[in-house]
Amino acid sequence: CGDHLHLTLRLDENKRIVAVGWEGEGCAISQAAASMLGEEIIGKTIDEVQHITRDDILEMIGFPLTINRMKCALLSLKTLIVGTQGEAHWQKIEDDE
Repeated sequence: CGDHLHLTLRLDENKRIVAVGWEGEGCAISQAAASMLGEEIIGKTIDEVQHITRDDILEMIGFPLTINRMKCALLSLKTLIVGTQGEAHWQKIEDDE
């Protein structure tokens, strides 16, 4: 998969997300998931977004995905988790699946 994503968050003084920007290239699933996740996290704190799960993303997408498309759908969540909590936290999530 050659999809890539750059996610930018603007936080207020309480670490609440007030704006989300993203850019990247990829398939329709990765782009749609990034857009939906961006909408979902506006107004939440960094602590609150740490509780968004793989299942939450799949529910947002709303239709079953093949195993090959799962990474596409989860790219925005991976970017968010790694950016806010680090690579080790994402690895723990992947190991739990």
